[in-house]
Amino acid sequence: MYLRHLKDEDDVTYTTLSERTGISSMAGYRGASTLSQAARGTHLPPLETVLAYARAAGDPGSRAVQQREATARRLWKAAAVERARPGLAGRGLRTRQIRTAASLGQALTRLRVRAGQLSYAAIERATDACGHRVPRSTTHLILGGKILPRREQLAALLKAFDVTDDVAAEWHLVLERIEHRAQPPGPPERGSYVCADGDSAVQDYLERRARDEEIKRRAGLIRPDEDYEDYEERVRYQQFADDSLYEAYDEPE
Repeated sequence: MYLRHLKDEDDVTYTTLSERTGISSMAGYRGASTLSQAARGTHLPPLETVLAYARAAGDPGSRAVQQREATARRLWKAAAVERARPGLAGRGLRTRQIRTAASLGQALTRLRVRAGQLSYAAIERATDACGHRVPRSTTHLILGGKILPRREQLAALLKAFDVTDDVAAEWHLVLERIEHRAQPPGPPERGSYVCADGDSAVQDYLERRARDEEIKRRAGLIRPDEDYEDYEERVRYQQFADDSLYEAYDEPE
């Protein structure tokens, strides 16, 4: 709707808009058919196409172009988030629950979805603009939980996903905790205790618990306002109530 409004207000053809995006050998060039499809509203076009359209349609003054770009970017992100909403079903892990590269990858994937499901190419460009380019292949491995990001890579990805600096600090603590857990433990001192969370069996249990919570949330067994602990307590209480009721019926008169 907004893109068609810009074209109608400028009273130009798609051919003219295409010519304003540059020549065909330039990276920013968009053909008339591409611009026409972007304005049709039948699918969500790439952000780069939307911005090229906004730059070409209207007053070429820097302030006017910046305003059109900002509006187009805001509307595109809102549409992208709405399209990606099914991917946000259920509640994600809290940062204190993220203890492995796999769970960190899942959490970062949710941030990517909230940012509009940016393509890997768009993430690479966004991280490059932030000062530290994260290649598409590396992003794929990080989000897939195959590798841990380096600190500068995590900072660039968080900026690409529109995470504020205050919240980003919490994610860096998460990475620090995972790195610390990944280090081989030294010999325990005499009279000291070993942290159980570092045990592989405990890690496996926490991962199974996280998967179980995700399944139960998707099935609607865990209420939106409940933690997993709240759910377990409610189930235990219900079982206790059912057992008590059964015993009451089973008592001899």
